[in-house]
Amino acid sequence: MATFEDIIQIYHIDRVQLTTWIRRRWVRPQETPAGLTFDDVDRARLDLIRELHRDFAVDDDALDLVLTLLDQLYAARQILRTVEEAVEKLPAPMRAEFRQHLARSAD
Repeated sequence: MATFEDIIQIYHIDRVQLTTWIRRRWVRPQETPAGLTFDDVDRARLDLIRELHRDFAVDDDALDLVLTLLDQLYAARQILRTVEEAVEKLPAPMRAEFRQHLARSAD
């Protein structure tokens, strides 16, 4: 876990910028007695934000949209994994019928 100060130094961003990203909920650090801490997900998002901002000149409104869409995609993938796990617990004939139904709907 990285602290607020660690993130500023590691990512070469200023306090105002990081505070803005937190306020916009682009990163969601945990509040601890020692202050804000950033996990691996936050750090991956910081890498993406910095790359899109600096390397591709994506503005804040577009970045907000991109991050929202990525969050939705991630949530959908989590739901799909849950469904896949549930399907695997079904008896074999039901799994086969379910998969056939999915194959037909994909056409």
